[in-house]
Amino acid sequence: MTSRVKLDVDDGRLLLTSASKDLYLRLLDGQPASADNAALQLLIQSQLVERHPDTGEWEPADVDMVIHQWQATLQTMAGQFLAEAQLVPAQLRELSDAYRRSRPKIAPVEYVTGTQAINERIAAAVRGASEELLSAQASGPRPAHVLAASYVQDMAALERGLVLRTIYLPSVRGDEPTARWARTVTERGAEIRTSRHLSRMIIIDRRLAVTSVLTRGEPDPVAVDRAVFITDETVVQLLVAAWERDWARAQPWDGVDAGVTLTQLQRDILEGIGRGLEQEDVAAELHVSRRTVANRLSELREATGSRNIAQLMYWYGLHCDQV
Repeated sequence: MTSRVKLDVDDGRLLLTSASKDLYLRLLDGQPASADNAALQLLIQSQLVERHPDTGEWEPADVDMVIHQWQATLQTMAGQFLAEAQLVPAQLRELSDAYRRSRPKIAPVEYVTGTQAINERIAAAVRGASEELLSAQASGPRPAHVLAASYVQDMAALERGLVLRTIYLPSVRGDEPTARWARTVTERGAEIRTSRHLSRMIIIDRRLAVTSVLTRGEPDPVAVDRAVFITDETVVQLLVAAWERDWARAQPWDGVDAGVTLTQLQRDILEGIGRGLEQEDVAAELHVSRRTVANRLSELREATGSRNIAQLMYWYGLHCDQV
C-alpha cells in the first residue's frame, strides 16, 4: 500500500464514522464485511482495508502506515495552500492599486476612536500587507491576551513572507511571555530590538502609518483610545525615517539574552552612586572621565528599562547578587 490517501470530502477532512471504526474492529476479529456496506466504503476510501491476495476478502491494513500517509497528504495540501496565499497579494497588487485610484480619495489623515475600532482597522491593514511591517511598542510588556493575538497575526505575516521589525522598551527583556514570543518570531525571520528612545507607531508597507494621538493640557499627553491613520505619502515617509533612526540606535534582542551582566566598571559606578557620591566624584574615584560614568549609566538604564538613576539603583538593589 504505497499510494497516498485521496481526500475526497467537502471540507477537506477525512473523518471515520463510528460504524466504520466498529467495522474495522470486527475485521480485526476475523468477521466478514458486506460489500455494499457504507462503513466499508469509507474504510476503502481511507485505505484502512485491503484485499487479501488469495481470498480477495477485505482485511485490516496497517493503521500506522495510513496515519503517515494521511499526514503526508495533508501537509502537502497545506504547503500548496500556503504557497498560493503568499502569491495572492503580489498577483492582485495591480488590481488593488487600480481600485484605490478609482475610489473617492481617502483623507490622508484620519482619526479613529475606540480600542476595538482601532485594533480592527490595524488587523485589516496587516492582513492586506504584502511587503513589510514596522512597529514600535512604547508601552512595555503587553497583556497576555494582546500578546497572543499579536502572535497569531505576526506568524501569519511571516508565513506570507513579510519583513517584520519591531522595537520594544528594554523592560520587556525581563518579561518571560514576551521573551518566548521574541524567540519564536525571530526563529521565523523577524527582527526585534529594544530602546528607550521610540515613539509608538505601526507602519505597513510604507504606505500607511498608525500612531498615537497627542492631546494638550493632559497629565498623559497620549490618548490611549485614539489613533491617527496616515496615508499621506510625505508624512508616512517622514515617520519611516524617524522609525529607522530609532531602529539604528536600538539593541538587538532575540528573546534569549533577558539577563543583564555587569562589567566591573559598571558595578563600581553603581556602588559609588549607592554610597551617595555624585557622578563627578565617582569618576574621580575610579580615574575615569565624567562622560564615561554618564555613558555607562545610560547603557545600564537602557538594558534594565530604568527611566532614571533612582529606578536603576532600585533595580541594582534587587539584582546585585545575581549580576
